[in-house]
Amino acid sequence: MVVVAKPLRLFNTVAGVVCAIALGMGVPCPEWAASGEDVPVREAPSPEPVLKLEAPDGHCAYDTAEAQKAGYATGFEPGLKSGTELMALYVPCASLDAARSGAAEWLPEWVAIEKNIVTYPSDDDRSLGTAGAVAQLCQDAQSAQWGHPRYDGADFAEMVKTANAKLSFEKPEIFLGVIGEDEHACYLSSLRIVFSPSGKPLRFLNVTAFMLAGDRWVTQSIRRELAETRESAQAVLASAKKGSKLFSDKNR
Repeated sequence: MVVVAKPLRLFNTVAGVVCAIALGMGVPCPEWAASGEDVPVREAPSPEPVLKLEAPDGHCAYDTAEAQKAGYATGFEPGLKSGTELMALYVPCASLDAARSGAAEWLPEWVAIEKNIVTYPSDDDRSLGTAGAVAQLCQDAQSAQWGHPRYDGADFAEMVKTANAKLSFEKPEIFLGVIGEDEHACYLSSLRIVFSPSGKPLRFLNVTAFMLAGDRWVTQSIRRELAETRESAQAVLASAKKGSKLFSDKNR
């Protein structure tokens, strides 16, 4: 689908997207993005995209109706309480088997697919296309006005290592900002300390891919327990890129 938008309208739509990024990663929504001023309005409705989803390798679909069962808690929270719709939540199949057998305390690692329920704006003034819209989001997310760290091509594993050294109970979340982009998605990341149901503090790495399907922003969020090796951080980013390509191939 060709996306056409005025720069101002794109900015306001992406402002809503960045609130989803921030809240989903446990950091405050920037004031400029939360103001709600100049909210864009579509001149005509567009068809709702029908998403084609596939579980990542080694993952099984999670039934949210089972969340209250012992061992089934995930700690998942939607990116925007009133702005996104959870399309699918996947957990490692081995972990789900452990929960079913009573051998798991909870299911803290997952892949979440959410759809932004704010329609992407369009008019006749500027054509971006899906890849162009993703590139614009990445560009804007690194501008000084957004207040996010600017990605300078640094090695992702080194970024994670540096941030992990700063992570503490006094500073339980660190937002890395944009960590890369390709034709399929804009990638952002964060580190966060999360407590298990028994109160054990654990460190997690989140990588979120922002993708466009039809006229909707769709996020793929991966949460993995933080490991000390370079390979583990790179593996999470590689999984995000693999998942975004698979999603794009099926939904563009």
